[in-house]
Amino acid sequence: MSIKSFLKEKPHLIILFSIFLFSFILDIYLLTRYNLSYGMDGPFYDLKVQSIIQTGFPASNDPPLVYYILTPFVLLTGNSFLGIKIGMALIGSLMAFPAFLLTETFSNKLEVKSKVPALLSAFLVTVNVSYFSMIGDFMQNLVGVFFLLLLIYFTVKWLENISEWKKYGVLSVALLLCSILTHIYTGMLAVVIFMSLMVFNLLFRTYKTHSLPLFDLKIFGLMLVLILGGLALLFTAYPLMFNKFTTVLSFLNGSSATSGTMMGSINFTIFLTIPFLLGVFAAIKIFYEGLKEKLEPENPRVSKSTLLSLAYIVMTLVLVVLAVLPSDYQERFIAMAFVPVALMVPIGLKLIEKWISNQLPSKKRFKVGVVTVIAVLFAFSSFYTAAGIFSDMGPSISSDQYNELLQIKANYIPSEINSSSIILVDDYHTGYWVQYVLGIQAETGNLTDVQQKYPNQTIYGISMTRNGSMSSTNYQYLWNPFFPYSFPFGGFNMSWNTNSRQSQFKDNNLTAPKNSSNDPKNMENKNISGNSIPGNSSNGPPSIPNGTSNNAPMQGASGNLAEAGRDGGSFSMGSSWINQGTLIFSQGNIRVYRLS
Repeated sequence: MSIKSFLKEKPHLIILFSIFLFSFILDIYLLTRYNLSYGMDGPFYDLKVQSIIQTGFPASNDPPLVYYILTPFVLLTGNSFLGIKIGMALIGSLMAFPAFLLTETFSNKLEVKSKVPALLSAFLVTVNVSYFSMIGDFMQNLVGVFFLLLLIYFTVKWLENISEWKKYGVLSVALLLCSILTHIYTGMLAVVIFMSLMVFNLLFRTYKTHSLPLFDLKIFGLMLVLILGGLALLFTAYPLMFNKFTTVLSFLNGSSATSGTMMGSINFTIFLTIPFLLGVFAAIKIFYEGLKEKLEPENPRVSKSTLLSLAYIVMTLVLVVLAVLPSDYQERFIAMAFVPVALMVPIGLKLIEKWISNQLPSKKRFKVGVVTVIAVLFAFSSFYTAAGIFSDMGPSISSDQYNELLQIKANYIPSEINSSSIILVDDYHTGYWVQYVLGIQAETGNLTDVQQKYPNQTIYGISMTRNGSMSSTNYQYLWNPFFPYSFPFGGFNMSWNTNSRQSQFKDNNLTAPKNSSNDPKNMENKNISGNSIPGNSSNGPPSIPNGTSNNAPMQGASGNLAEAGRDGGSFSMGSSWINQGTLIFSQGNIRVYRLS
C-alpha cells in the first residue's frame, strides 16, 4: 500500500499530525517571544543543563532525567535558553499521540468507530491553560505527564496479555522508572496507577478463574522489586526526594503551612463540568461492565478497556483528592487536572456518539456531524481559556535587569567583586539569575546566618528594585458547566489565580540582547569556555560552591537555593541588610552592596 492510499484511508492521521504541529508551533511562538528563560525559576534548568555539559552531572537534588533529556537540544542550538524551549515544546506536543491512542482503546468497547473523540483528546492534552502554565514553570512535571501517558498505554497493552512481558512489560517498567526519575509527584502518581493495575489484574484473574496465577504473581514480584529498586536509587542519589516523597503521602508539612486557601494554577471547578462528569460516568460504566465479563479458562485476559478505565478512575480520584486538600503543593496537583480532563471528556463524547447511533442507526453522517461540532466547541473552549494567559507568559525579570547583571559581570568581576565570594539575595527567583549571569554562589536568608556559615568569605548583597508592579496573573475564569474549560458566552465569573507563586514584571521591552556575551553559543566537545556560559569565569559549573564536588547542590542559608521554595511559597526575606553594607554599584534596577 502506497503512502498516498494509506493516508486516504486514514485521514485522521493527517489531522492528528496537524494537531501535533499546531501545538509545537504555538509553543515555539509563545516561548520565544522573549529570549530569556520563562517562569518563576528563570534559568534553573539552564544551570543544570550547563552543569551536565561541563561535568556530566546536574548540580541539583532533583531527579535528573529531564536535565539529561534537554541537554542535546542545548548542544544542538548552542543556546541554553532556546534549546530548552525547543525541547520542552517538542516533548509537550508529542503528548498528542499517546492521548489519541488511549482514547481509541475504547472504540471497540463502546462500538463507535469515529476518530473525532480521540482527536479531541490529542488537542485537549496539548492546548490548554494548565499545559501552558506548566511549560513555563513546572517543566519537570510536564515531562512526567508525557511519560505517564506512555506508561498507562503500554501497561494496559501488556496486562491484556501478561506473557508479553519481554516486549511490553520491560517497556512499561522502563517508562515507570523514567517517571520516577523525572519528578517525584508525577512519578508517585505513575507508581500508584501502575500498582493499581497490577494488583487489580492479579486479584481479578484469581477471582474469575478460582486459581492463583503463579506466572502473574512472579511477574508482579519482579515488578515490585524493580519499582522499589528505582525508588531506592532515587533516594540514595537525591536524598531530598525522600522528604518530598513523604510529603506527598502525608501532607503534614503542606497542610500545616497553608490556611486552607485555594492557591492553584487553575480553579478546581474544572472537575465540576458536565463533559468531565459524563466522562467519569462513562469510565465507571465501562469498568463495571468489565467486572461482569467472563474470562476464558485456557487464556484468561482482562480487556484493555477495563484496565484503562480503572487507570482513569484511579488517576482522577488521586488528583481530585490532592487538589482539594490544602497544601503547599496544591498548585501543581490542580495544574495536572488537564490530564484527566483531556482523557475523560472524549470518553463522554464517545458515549454521546453511541447514544446517537442507537437512537438513529441510519443517520451516520448526522452522528458524525453532531460529534464533530461538539468536539470543535470543546477544543475552542480549551484554546480560548489558554489564550487568556498567553500575554502573561514570560521571564520573571526585565530586560533592563538582565542587562545590568551583564554590566556587573563585565565591569566589576573580578576587579571589585571576588568571583569566589557569596552573594546574598532577597529570594530564590533573584538567586537563579544572579547565579546564572555572575557565576557566583547565591544565598537566601539572614545575613548573620550566612556570615556564620561562611566566616572566611566575602559577602555581597544584590537588591533589585522595580520600575513597575510585581503582580500575579489574575484571570476571570468563566466557569461554564457545559464545557470542559471556560467559554466566552455565559457562565459564572470566578476569581482565578493562574499562578499564585509566579510574579512577573510588566515590561514592554522584555527581550534580552540576542548577541550578548551571555548567550552560550560555542559548545564543542561538551566544554563551554569563558563567556559561552553566562556568568561562568572558569570551567566549573556556576552553581557549585568552592570545595565541593562537581555534582553537589548549591546550599543556601535557608536550605538548598536550587530547590528552596520551588514547591511552596516564596523565599522573599526583604532587604534588611541594605543599611549594613557599602554600596559599590547602583544603576537602574540593581544595587550591589559589600556586606562583609
